[in-house]
Amino acid sequence: MKIKLLILAVVLRLLVSAFIFHPDIKTFNFQSQFLRRGVFNIYTYLETNKSNLSMKDEFVYFPLTYFTLGGYQAISSPFLGKAFGTWLNNADSNTFTLDPNIFKYLVILKLPYLIFDFAIAFLLLKYFDDKKLDKKAFTLWLFNPFTIYYIYAFGNVDIFPVAITLLSLILVKSNKLKLAALSLGIAAGFKLYPLLFVPFLILKGKNIKEKFLLGFIPFLTFGLISLPFMSQAFIKSTLISGLTTRIFNPGFEVGFGESIIVGLLLFAALFYIAWLMDKKISVFKYWLTTLLIIFSFSHFHVAWLLWIAPFVVILSIKKTYLSYPLFYLAVIATIIPLLYQDRSMSISLYRIYSSWFDLIPTPFTLIQKIFDPYNLQSILHSLFAGGAGVIIYKIFKSEKLTR
Repeated sequence: MKIKLLILAVVLRLLVSAFIFHPDIKTFNFQSQFLRRGVFNIYTYLETNKSNLSMKDEFVYFPLTYFTLGGYQAISSPFLGKAFGTWLNNADSNTFTLDPNIFKYLVILKLPYLIFDFAIAFLLLKYFDDKKLDKKAFTLWLFNPFTIYYIYAFGNVDIFPVAITLLSLILVKSNKLKLAALSLGIAAGFKLYPLLFVPFLILKGKNIKEKFLLGFIPFLTFGLISLPFMSQAFIKSTLISGLTTRIFNPGFEVGFGESIIVGLLLFAALFYIAWLMDKKISVFKYWLTTLLIIFSFSHFHVAWLLWIAPFVVILSIKKTYLSYPLFYLAVIATIIPLLYQDRSMSISLYRIYSSWFDLIPTPFTLIQKIFDPYNLQSILHSLFAGGAGVIIYKIFKSEKLTR
């Protein structure tokens, strides 16, 4: 039965992979191709050679993403074929449409996501001690439409740090705290957000020395990964890019150009609660709450929703009475990015079939005829934040969920 489920899960993912296209997958694979050409520091290379490149975008991901994608592209190049390089280096948007090889490219380029996606499913099996619960989590991960959409429609490279972060959570549960700290540092080498979990991991330490190591190891690991690339181009593209800094957006002004950042304020309060009031830290509870705060008080990208997905699966299995509220929050959170003034969030996902899709108005444009779309986004985001607040309350009110 499990084999049949796995085959069905693979087929579903391949279908979505082949027939939905987000242009980011072409952009970061264009950038990753330079690893095969001997380019080690992609950040300075792109800045130095921008005028000679067909695509001018910065590489906004961290080094391990570049090496993972670039290494895989080198391995898979015989299957991609000779025409792949031509397609990859052509920035004309018309190359997206009716290219005879486009479906093959999309399936092959998204195969690494399939590996990490299934790794998460098996890690969830490992997470639960109860066999009935682990099977439910395994099945829920494989067949919920949200993660399939987040990963394969958008070619979501955040799947890499998400899987490693889940591994870190399991290591914490097994009381392998130093390995958990190392995993967070490696995950941050793909995407910075796992470093937000480090303060709560530190509090798991039994003494000052262990607490120091649990805080030092992730940042040392991330530093060693990042140090060879440290430059103005790296800092600008990653550490202070809009995708990184908007995790905690400014909140309300207090005068003289100074603002209180609501998300960061709540994050700090959460840490002090854990430090001063919680004798036995459940990192699951605090890591999940951190992500709920981020999504409640920031203009999030749809790809970020994958960060929280394994936590939501675990919570919905552990606390079944929360499964329906969590489902409604997932629906709201998925709709919000579709309303952004960005064609690639909706209509352009299907442009590979025909350039006629360029004539179809986006949800933003359609709503604009009858209502302010920004106001609708604000309403939905407020509904999400309110629901997230209730979930956080229920998490803290209930008994300990995990280690």
